[in-house]
Amino acid sequence: MPGDRDPLLLRRRPPVALGIATAIASVALVTGAVAGLRHVAPVVSLSVVYLLPVLAVSILWGLALGAATSLLGAAAFNFFFLPPTGRLTIADDRNWAALVTFLVVALVTSTLAEAMRARAREAQERREEADLGADLARILLGGPRLAESLALGSRRVAELVGAPAAAIALETVGADDRRVVLPVADGDTRVGSLVVPASLAPQQLERLGERVVPILESVLAAALARERLQAEVVETAALRRSDEIKTAVLRAVSHDLRTPVTAVLAGIRALRSTSLTAAERAEVEGDVADAARRLSALIDKLLDLARLQGGSAPPQRTWCSVDEVLREAAEAVSPVGDDGSPFRFSIDPDLPLVRADPVQLERALANLMENAARYGAGHPVSVRARAVGHRLMIRIVDRGPGIPRQEQERIFTPFYRGTDTGAVAGSGLGLAIARGFVEANGGRLTVESLPGQGTTFVIELPLEPVDDALGLEVTA
Repeated sequence: MPGDRDPLLLRRRPPVALGIATAIASVALVTGAVAGLRHVAPVVSLSVVYLLPVLAVSILWGLALGAATSLLGAAAFNFFFLPPTGRLTIADDRNWAALVTFLVVALVTSTLAEAMRARAREAQERREEADLGADLARILLGGPRLAESLALGSRRVAELVGAPAAAIALETVGADDRRVVLPVADGDTRVGSLVVPASLAPQQLERLGERVVPILESVLAAALARERLQAEVVETAALRRSDEIKTAVLRAVSHDLRTPVTAVLAGIRALRSTSLTAAERAEVEGDVADAARRLSALIDKLLDLARLQGGSAPPQRTWCSVDEVLREAAEAVSPVGDDGSPFRFSIDPDLPLVRADPVQLERALANLMENAARYGAGHPVSVRARAVGHRLMIRIVDRGPGIPRQEQERIFTPFYRGTDTGAVAGSGLGLAIARGFVEANGGRLTVESLPGQGTTFVIELPLEPVDDALGLEVTA
């Protein structure tokens, strides 16, 4: 606050009535002091003592009351100490000169005191405005979002001029009887408005318009430029990410799609040959069918990923049995019957129903089970499901090489393939799609793994009271 640094010069002036009383009392006090000192010093030389109340009153109440105090002091000195005493007349011309000199010195002292006060007040205001500029820069440039920082900046402006309230707006605001609007511009372009109450004093409005608004203009222009740069950075990062995805898709198309297409084309050429035996023709037909299935599966994954990233795959939730969904997923991955299946199930017999999209859940589980079978090094894959509290837990466990800790989150990124996949082929889409479908149904997919000790994918699905959700009445 202004008075905190220099309370004598910069605090608000006391009431004028108190100044008048102080002038009269201080002149009376000095008159008594001069009366006591006139026996030890010439009376004319004691007139300088009257400068003390003049100086004090000038500093605290300004030039006008200081000049009035000097006239009052001159009158008191003339009346009580210049012959003939008791009258406002002067008999000796030398006393006239002394009185005029006193008045001149008193008026000059009052003027200097007022100028000193004005300069001190001006310097203090400049310091406050510099502090305001630093605070506004910290608030408007340091916050995460400019719109959220305007309220704090507005309070800081109101504190500076002692206004009850102020508001910084990023749009053009109209004035009315209750508020004054000061335009905030960046060059010739208006970028906002400073809104203050219409009850402010003219001096406050003048200070806002001449000193505060220019500070606000420079800081707000910098904040808007920063926000534009941040938006451009985000847009650039999004474009870069989009380019990376496009590059990954092109790589998948160039490799993962070309391989089965090449196999299909080679098989067709072989089937056109008339030299094939029946057994060889059957083998080629099987190879073509297998390549076609791989091609269809890859296209399905690309479509699933596109729908997830585009937000066009809302789940169609219904009550479903996780046991049935798990076995359908296993059949989709390895349609050879239970005896030849690479999956070993351990499912609680009283497993509750879950409310989810069975198609999306089946696609997610199939991708996870396919991944486990691919990396399981020929060992059976354990599939377990049980209810734990208000969650249904599904664990898909393989006995493969495991996943390094630094890659355990990256494996859910589309098109990412681990650094230690060896000769195992894959599109890098299955885990990303699995997590997307699980999360779309309110669940959570995590991985637990140690290198050399296998990998466990854990799915947590929320459980809801079936009877309450179906609107059924439960009876004892």
